Amino acid sequence: MRALRKVEPAPGAALTEQPVPAPRPGEILVKVAAASICGTDFHIFQWNAWAQKRIRPPLTFGHEVAGQVVATGPEVHNIAAGAFVSAEGHVFCGFCPQCRRGRMHTCERMRILGVDFDGGFAEYVRFPEKNAWPVDARIPPDIASIHDPFGNAVHTAFIDGGAEEIVGSTVVVLGCGPIGLFAVGVTRAVGARQ
Repeated sequence: MRALRKVEPAPGAALTEQPVPAPRPGEILVKVAAASICGTDFHIFQWNAWAQKRIRPPLTFGHEVAGQVVATGPEVHNIAAGAFVSAEGHVFCGFCPQCRRGRMHTCERMRILGVDFDGGFAEYVRFPEKNAWPVDARIPPDIASIHDPFGNAVHTAFIDGGAEEIVGSTVVVLGCGPIGLFAVGVTRAVGARQ
């Protein structure tokens, strides 16, 4: 398969040929229909200070991805081949104290798709079943692939409380990139006054 990879610790990336990965226990294999470009991907491409500290080439980057499940590994119980899914890029362990408290978003062993292991800038991507979100087939792949930044906006909007904290309030969003624009829509939908 073709894959866009960070092949060395330097600016740039290379389009390479890689073997199609086989799903391991608890994982699915997705034929990528769309992969969006995130600021994180740009940092990896530029090879800035953050990337130099975090990324270990070689690596296929890209974590905003959607596509069709083509294979499942053993111990996959809820997602079947043929399902159209979007990836949640934050892979929590499920066993550390934070995960056991229900705070998976602060997992002590958090790994990120396309940052800590091969991601979605490829024809196929493998990731845990627990990180697959089924998507209605009526939603175009290029919209489904931005599930991750939309989730970030929802989390950000509700971080200091639930919808009851937003209803009737004035909300200020600083920075109207994709996540900021989603946050405007989310807060408006739950009843922000302004």
